[in-house]
Amino acid sequence: MNSSHDRLIDAVIHAWERDGAAGVSARAIARDAAIPVSSIYHHFGDMDGLLLRAGEVALGRATRWFDAQSHELAGMFGDPTAFAHLLSAVIDDWCERQRPLAYAWREIQSLAMRDPRHGGAAGAWWTMAFEFWRPVCDRFGIGDLTGSVVLTFDEESSLHLIRWRRLIDRAALSELCGTWAGWAGGRTGIDAPWRTLAMREALAGQPVAPGQDAVTEDIADAAARTVAQRGVSGLTHRAVAEEAGQTLGIVSNRFRSSADLLRAACYALYRQIVRPFGESDTPIDLIAGAQDRGGDDLALRAFFELTLAASREPALQPFAAQLRYLRGRTSIRHLRAISPADREPSVADGALLSTLFSSQNRIRLAGVDLPGIDQGVEAMLARLSKR
Repeated sequence: MNSSHDRLIDAVIHAWERDGAAGVSARAIARDAAIPVSSIYHHFGDMDGLLLRAGEVALGRATRWFDAQSHELAGMFGDPTAFAHLLSAVIDDWCERQRPLAYAWREIQSLAMRDPRHGGAAGAWWTMAFEFWRPVCDRFGIGDLTGSVVLTFDEESSLHLIRWRRLIDRAALSELCGTWAGWAGGRTGIDAPWRTLAMREALAGQPVAPGQDAVTEDIADAAARTVAQRGVSGLTHRAVAEEAGQTLGIVSNRFRSSADLLRAACYALYRQIVRPFGESDTPIDLIAGAQDRGGDDLALRAFFELTLAASREPALQPFAAQLRYLRGRTSIRHLRAISPADREPSVADGALLSTLFSSQNRIRLAGVDLPGIDQGVEAMLARLSKR
């Protein structure tokens, strides 16, 4: 039988997968490990000590998995098109066969966004990914694009944790990685029929919104602020009513379920995030580091947390599909500026730009400085501009 020390660590890793931060408390972890709460303080000093150690153990397990993949790939080489199939397969395998570790990575990122003490742990995970992909990219002749590969792996792994329809999810992921290969060759506009289908289904699944009067909009904005300030676990009707200055009855009448409230918060956050892009900022310049990021970092952080929460909750499956497949609609128009006049960017092009942008912001918000990331994005965009 595992020692109480090991059982506590395993309980945290399991809670990260099952409940996220909402399920990680001293009482809940001790209950799951079937040992007294006092054991946490005996072994780790406090909950922060336990979380840091659980992150180290999860990182060690992930490193062993990536080392095993490196061993399987030893001596393999090819071109960007072949690499795209490999990238898709690794993302899918990581999310499906190593799901507890995939969630551990996300939760450590979230911790780092809220507490700088976890920045070093988050950086160690991204460094592990970079060190795995760098020699593989070198063998496929795309070493200068390693940073863009790490960003794509990071963001698409986060989104691939969202389960909608397994076969379509897998096909759309393959299309996006194929789009990455197209960019590596300076091409946009590659067909993406599965993603187009998924977008159509996600749009059809959107519920009819309640009357968007001023009160409803204020409540949605208050829900967004609540998530930004308290995290997903703090998003309750009562907390939103207090934030909005409304009665609990009014909030509950406009948004009857927790899922409705979560959806309202997400839409409000999305509006905050994309609003600057409709003005003068250009996402292509932003992800290349050419401009300072506008907008609300609290909104970005909260949006990442909401996406992660939606991947766990079956009741949010239609909403999860919208999170996964409706992104990129704002950024796609910026690709038109650098695409040939006879080649319209596809929905997958917009999604890929969103992927690079989102992951780069996640790294920044976690306080991680990872050399090579920006260079990889700049090299990719340079290939597009040459076409």
